Amino acid sequence: MTAVFLMMVFMAGLFVLTYDGMKDVYMAAGTIIRNTAASFRGTDITDRSEIWERVRIVMGITLGMGKDRAVRAFFILSGSISLAVMVILSGRVRMWLQAAASVLAAFSPYLILRIKMEKMRISGSHEGEIMLAELTENYKIYYYNMKEAIDRTAASLNNAPGSRRIMANLSRGLDRAGSEKSMSKLLDEFSLSINTSWSNTLKNLMYFSLIHGIRVDGALEDLSGTLKSARKVEEFAKRENNESSLMIRFLVPLTYLMTFFTGAVFFGLGVKKFLFYQFGTEVGATWFTIFLIVYIISCMVNSFLSKNKLDL
Repeated sequence: MTAVFLMMVFMAGLFVLTYDGMKDVYMAAGTIIRNTAASFRGTDITDRSEIWERVRIVMGITLGMGKDRAVRAFFILSGSISLAVMVILSGRVRMWLQAAASVLAAFSPYLILRIKMEKMRISGSHEGEIMLAELTENYKIYYYNMKEAIDRTAASLNNAPGSRRIMANLSRGLDRAGSEKSMSKLLDEFSLSINTSWSNTLKNLMYFSLIHGIRVDGALEDLSGTLKSARKVEEFAKRENNESSLMIRFLVPLTYLMTFFTGAVFFGLGVKKFLFYQFGTEVGATWFTIFLIVYIISCMVNSFLSKNKLDL
C-alpha cells in the first residue's frame, strides 16, 4: 500500500515537472477522459482528440469496431492492464521499473492493434493485383457502377482474404453512408487499410466514380498494369532473411528456459528455490521484468520491420 502511495506521489511530481513541455499531451489525455465519460452517458462526442480518432480508425480497420463505445472500452481496458501491472509489481521492483512496465502495459493493446493493422496492410498490398483485376472486371460487367462493383468484388475475393475483408468493410460502410462527406471518410479509411500510393490512387478513382459518376475503367487498367510491374521488381529484388525473427521468437525464450534448467538441475537449487529467487526477491523480479520489457519491445519492432508492403 505504501509503495502504491509513493508511486502516486511520484507520478504527481512528474506531472508538475513536465507540464510546461508536455501540455498538449496532457490536454489530449484530458479530452480522452472526458470523451470516455461522455460515451457512458450516451452523449454524442464532437470534441474528438487526435489520439481518440487515431484509436477509432485503428480499431475500425483491424476489428471492424469504430464506434465511440468501442474506443471507450479500449481505453478502459488499457488503463486496467496498466493498473494491474502496477499492483502486481508493487514492492517487488524499483519504482522506476514499475512505472516503465506500467506504461508499456498501457500501450500494449494499441501496439498489438497496430501490428495487426500493419500485417493487414502488408497482406492487402500483396493481394492488390488480384483485387484490382477483380474490381476492374466487375466495374465493366455492371456498366461502370462502382458501388455494385465494390459489392461484387467483396463477395468474390475468395483467394485474397485480406483484400476481401477490406472491401467488405468498405461495402458495408457505403450501404450506410448517406452523404458525400461520409463516403469520403470511408474511402480514406479504405486507403489507410493498405496505406500505399496505389491504394491512395484507387481511393481517388473510386471517389470520382461514386460521387461524380466519372468512368475510370481506363485508369483502373493502367493502375493494375503498373502494380504488376511493381510486383516483378519486388520479386527480383527480394532477399529472404529470417535469422533475426528466429532468434527473437525461439532462441531468446529457449535461453531463459536454459537458465531455469541449469539453475534447478546443475546448481542444485530445485524448482521451488529457483522460483523463489526469480520471483520472490527484488533482484530476481527486477531482471525478469527487464527481460520481459526488452523481449516484448523486440517482438513488436521485429513485427514492423520483418516484411515490406508492395508499393509503386
